[in-house]
Amino acid sequence: MFGIGEAARRARAARALPKRPSAAVALSAAIAASMALAASCRTVPTPRIGDAGRRPAAGSAAVSATGGPLPVEAYVPGPIVRVGIIVDVTRAVVSAESGLIVREAGPVAREVPLPRATFVAVAPMAAGSRFRVQVGSLSDQRSAEDLAARVREMAKTEALSRWSEETRTWQVRVGDARTRDEAVALSSRLQQLGVSGGWIAEEPREPTPGRLRLLETGDELSAASVVPSRSDDTLSADGLTYRGVMEVRPGESGLTVVNVVNLEDYLKGVVPNELSPDAFPQLEALKAQAVAARTYVLRNRGGYAAHGYDICATPSCQVYRGKSTEKAMSTQAVDDTRGMIASYQGALINALYTSTCGGHTETGANIFEGEDVPYLVGVSCAPEREAWATIHTTAAPRALGDQPDLNREAALLVSLDVLPGKMYASTALKPAPTEEELRDWVGRLVLSLKRKPCASTVEGPLTRRGTFVRHLVSAMCWDDRAQRLLSPDDPEYLLSVEDRAELADRHDVLAAALLMQEGILTPFPDNTLRPNAPITRAQAIEMLGRTAVVAAPPGLVSAEFRGMAGGGLTVRTDKGEASLPIDLAARLFRSLDGARLGTSELDLAEGDKVTFVAQGGRITFLEAQQSLLGASADRSSKYYRWEVRMTPDEVSKAISRYGTVGQVRDVVPKRFGVSGRVIEAAIVGSDGELVLDGLRVRWGLGLRENLFVIDRERDAAGNVTRFVFTGKGWGHGVGLCQVGSFGMAQAGSTFDRILQHYYTGIRLRKEY
Repeated sequence: MFGIGEAARRARAARALPKRPSAAVALSAAIAASMALAASCRTVPTPRIGDAGRRPAAGSAAVSATGGPLPVEAYVPGPIVRVGIIVDVTRAVVSAESGLIVREAGPVAREVPLPRATFVAVAPMAAGSRFRVQVGSLSDQRSAEDLAARVREMAKTEALSRWSEETRTWQVRVGDARTRDEAVALSSRLQQLGVSGGWIAEEPREPTPGRLRLLETGDELSAASVVPSRSDDTLSADGLTYRGVMEVRPGESGLTVVNVVNLEDYLKGVVPNELSPDAFPQLEALKAQAVAARTYVLRNRGGYAAHGYDICATPSCQVYRGKSTEKAMSTQAVDDTRGMIASYQGALINALYTSTCGGHTETGANIFEGEDVPYLVGVSCAPEREAWATIHTTAAPRALGDQPDLNREAALLVSLDVLPGKMYASTALKPAPTEEELRDWVGRLVLSLKRKPCASTVEGPLTRRGTFVRHLVSAMCWDDRAQRLLSPDDPEYLLSVEDRAELADRHDVLAAALLMQEGILTPFPDNTLRPNAPITRAQAIEMLGRTAVVAAPPGLVSAEFRGMAGGGLTVRTDKGEASLPIDLAARLFRSLDGARLGTSELDLAEGDKVTFVAQGGRITFLEAQQSLLGASADRSSKYYRWEVRMTPDEVSKAISRYGTVGQVRDVVPKRFGVSGRVIEAAIVGSDGELVLDGLRVRWGLGLRENLFVIDRERDAAGNVTRFVFTGKGWGHGVGLCQVGSFGMAQAGSTFDRILQHYYTGIRLRKEY
């Protein structure tokens, strides 16, 4: 054992001596020699933490100026965020294509290269004793620290110096063994390294948290960091790949894997999972999402510090799935807004966002306690009024007959120059058609399609419905389509009509079946086709109009409305943007989920789908695709409207997390928010009443949103047998409406206008 004076003298002498091989160098040489011998063996020894690891020259992991490993932060450019990607598991596997390096946490940065790393949880150690090897007891603190540093470097294990009141000296102790035998083995190894005279000291051990075991080496670690062997590689965990590096540490109920990643790279793995660019391909909406997500993480970073990370990777925070889910458009949105955040009066806002708000967001304080802030007030979810346009026409809508779509079909055919303008009148449709005009109308329709007409060989009068159907199919060159695209059983299946026997022959059958399949021919209300009846002008026009829509003539253009400019309609087609004047007497139509309605005034928002026909460079027919769900920007969400039916027993089970009321008798909304959301509800039962408020209303009833109404089905005695919840939206309804931002972007809003719409009074600024 080193005496106090002897140890100090040796320490001073070591600093004064000329350079010569140290015990540590000798140890490295011995390791190198043993590795050289191992290379000739068929079995490679299991690597251990601390073994020398060769790093690739190109794209290698970061090392310090002296060749040692750098802290985790050195591998990742700032700003950094730590994301808990796998929490409380018993086993975790991390891998990389180029291999990886595991670095043990602690004052001695030991590391080992591996093809992959498998960590398992080790149970926490109860209170007891620890055993260390004391190699010195010195009066001088610096000498003790120097000795500890030398031993730590040689032995690659923990060595510390501490003051002892009992001996009034600085004691140098090495290791942290669980048993005396382990400490004796360490003492023997220290003697081999030239550190002699050690003795075993027993110390009380406080209860310790769980530890990790690295299965590939057998080492037990307090925590570890994992970096790819090459800096241009990524790490994989739980089936997903991640940028940055990993930290693995014991958690409360197992292991936790933390992804330490650059904040902008983190956002590239958040934005496509919160607002998919595949389903919502609008760059401005994705940019708004990127700013909201960036603001949220900066505002809430550190919220999980007690668990060893900044933020979670689930919907409780923001959904993050790493590099695996990155998309080009969402990555562009992150890059285009780099460092940009939303603030209110200079401070970061709590940028809450919700999937679908059902047409109106809610004031934050009505849903969340502590969110009574001016920027989280309920607002309407609709395109900005500046994005709307109203088109007027001098041609009032007409009712040409009993068929619901006749007005629209006739207007379309007149604009396509299939019918003369005089036919757009109810009086003109009353006389029976002549064979010549029917043949002429079919011929002009084929010409409007810019196709070569086929010569019809159909015999018999065209004024017969069955013959007209066959002539239309033949003139459109659809005989081959009927022969080859109808399956053998299709005609019998489609023509389950009362008068099927009146179809003259196989050609009649195929023609009728084809036009029924295409939606051109429909049975009468009494389920008959009436092939032997005379055709009327209205019936012929209806079939010709539907044929035009199915065949899509070049003159019938589908486009996206972009606005009005100089009295003209600006649209975007697959050929680019164009602006066309609208005829004063243009025929205007609304297609409300398939129901076509004529109108003298048509409201359009940027992004609306339109179909039009232009004659002589002027639009004469215009139809807008509109929704019965209304004008809300989030109406495209499949969760915009929903219905849930629950029995009283199901309600009782759902609310059990908050309390019981016996047999549920009613659910009574008590208070409503600015959007109409139920912000307080009473569950009335045989044993009392349970009041839920805010988000607990939604959670307690197990509904998608707080925005709902209730209908009740009752038995003969008047007792409720079923509650019918009809609602709108999905989520908490506060802040940015994600699908609504997509709708606003479709209508021409930029990301900053979107954010300022949903977050009242905010400012945007570059944070870095």
